[in-house]
Amino acid sequence: MHPVDSSRVVFFSIHDMGGTTQLRKGEAVLKHPIKSEYTDVNEVIELFNIKKYFDAGLFLSTWSSDELQLFQERVSCYGQVIGRFISCLDDTNIKSFFNATNHNYISSFWELFNSQNVAKRVSNSVFQRILLQEPYLIKTVLTHPNVVSKYGLVLKDFLMANPKSGEILLLIYEIDDPYNRNKMLLPKCLTIEDKEFLISNYLSSSDVNLSYVKIIRNLKNRGDFKISDKTRLQAKRLYTKETERLQQGNELHNYTYGVSISFEENIANNKHGSMDNNVLYYSYSLDYVTNNTDLYTLFSNFKYLFEYLDHQNRISLVSNEKNLGIFERIMGVSAQNEYRGGIAFSVSEMTSQAQIATYSKVVNKLGTSLEDIVHYVFEESFREKYNFADNSKFSIPTAKTFLEKVRLLAPEFESALKQFKIFVEEGHIDFELLQISSSPSSIGDIPSLNEDKYIYLNNNNNILLQCLNLFFSDQRSLNYVEPFKEKGYSNFFDLLEKEKVKSSNYEEYQQPELNYLIDNGFIIIDENDFIIVTNPIRLIILSDLHDNDVGSYYHYPLEYRQEAQRMAAEGIVQFEKTLFSKPEQSYFNYCLNKSEFTNGLDLRNSYLHGTQASHDETNVHGNAYFTYLKLIFLALLKIEDDLNINTSMKSMTTPY
Repeated sequence: MHPVDSSRVVFFSIHDMGGTTQLRKGEAVLKHPIKSEYTDVNEVIELFNIKKYFDAGLFLSTWSSDELQLFQERVSCYGQVIGRFISCLDDTNIKSFFNATNHNYISSFWELFNSQNVAKRVSNSVFQRILLQEPYLIKTVLTHPNVVSKYGLVLKDFLMANPKSGEILLLIYEIDDPYNRNKMLLPKCLTIEDKEFLISNYLSSSDVNLSYVKIIRNLKNRGDFKISDKTRLQAKRLYTKETERLQQGNELHNYTYGVSISFEENIANNKHGSMDNNVLYYSYSLDYVTNNTDLYTLFSNFKYLFEYLDHQNRISLVSNEKNLGIFERIMGVSAQNEYRGGIAFSVSEMTSQAQIATYSKVVNKLGTSLEDIVHYVFEESFREKYNFADNSKFSIPTAKTFLEKVRLLAPEFESALKQFKIFVEEGHIDFELLQISSSPSSIGDIPSLNEDKYIYLNNNNNILLQCLNLFFSDQRSLNYVEPFKEKGYSNFFDLLEKEKVKSSNYEEYQQPELNYLIDNGFIIIDENDFIIVTNPIRLIILSDLHDNDVGSYYHYPLEYRQEAQRMAAEGIVQFEKTLFSKPEQSYFNYCLNKSEFTNGLDLRNSYLHGTQASHDETNVHGNAYFTYLKLIFLALLKIEDDLNINTSMKSMTTPY
């Protein structure tokens, strides 16, 4: 076992809040003259970690200028000391020095092993003995290119003999890493066939993680890493088998929740929601629906009753980072190209599906259908209200089974989107042009009638992103300050919105973050020591973009739109002209295909290519049918929003 010594300095990162504590630990070392000779590997590695702080420009504010100058002079010599010591490591002593390395310094040891080219002096056999002695080191050594290059065959043999190596492959190729840790590398001698063997071997082992099995099932093939359909089926069957076993043994302790939708007579409000025992209960006024049976009002209920859109006519069903709980964001395993939903998204999907399925029954009792509503809105209502094309077409499927209905709805949906695209581009719908264009349109390719339709953050502006993190993250400390600690404000912006806060109330370790916001012009300190936001409108826009990933430009008040234009000129935001925003495009892609996400529902491709569930699985096809209808209504709501904005701007009035 490696010794443990928490008194020595460890460099974690330039963003770590513990830097001040670590530098205080290092003061004794910094005040001590450099030795003529070092024999303790931990002393040398401590110098390496102290040097990292100085290289990053991190110092204690309590140091005088004379102290800082002295320390900098000494640290400038640490590199030579470290290099001299490390150059003595070879086959004869590497194992003893490594065994003596503190547990907290194991990562630093291999970092120096890599950067100082110790591999030139350590044989394959000695390295192999170290790795076999401490197998957990595999994830550390694989992050160092010189080590991987020199010991490729040793590393390959180790990986091929260890069933857990399948997880390493997934960590490299598939798993999302929220901490952006150093990426692992694989030896070049590991072939594509070897990699599939590692995955299959993992699936056949007695110790598998269901989260990894699920990712293998949806794994996206690429040039240097792919699996066969047989291996994918192996993962699918294992996932089903293990899930059923855990459920039968009550070993799954998941949070359970449900949704109940009802239409009731003689209720006070048109809609009402409550929660009891983790079940959401939504009740809607049956009187309101039956007294307003024109097809356009029945269509509008998806916005005003079911709230498929928010106040800016953004689709409210999408998943975003804000709706993920803290544990959902940082815990568990998720693939890089996975649509991340979490509990909030699952509940939202469950709710929207229950709403449209229940509403369909209500509408049917009124002597019409959801398909009738779609047909009327697209062919007549849009033309009457917004001067849309007078030849738009949406055919109503006459099939009886859900499977047949989905197969007929899918091409009609694509045709409607293409019709709108051509209308935007040509000013009318040319069906001959539509027929020539046989390839399906990407959701992201459908344009808007309106310039600057959506506002997005400029994610290449690193200073901006750091400032937004300080304002809006629930993991920063600026919202935790006296005398407001007990009020539980979620972030710094939330605190400033509701309280008058003095800068002097913040601790020393919090002051650098305040100064960063001051230096970048977001806040000032007034003559009474209160923190003042310099541009409240700008910050409100940024809050909207942070929370929702997109803003709908024409649904902002005039002064907000003017500010957004100034922000665009400064490189803070950018505009795009599409029917669907990027989060909405992702939601549609998640439902329809696997072009963007490995865990997509893939409805379009499965029904198009006949790989959907078997004919007798009516519940599956029923869910697919209502999902398709939901997407169609969402698309029509977005088209109406686009047409309405365009009509309003032409007449110089404010959109609804």
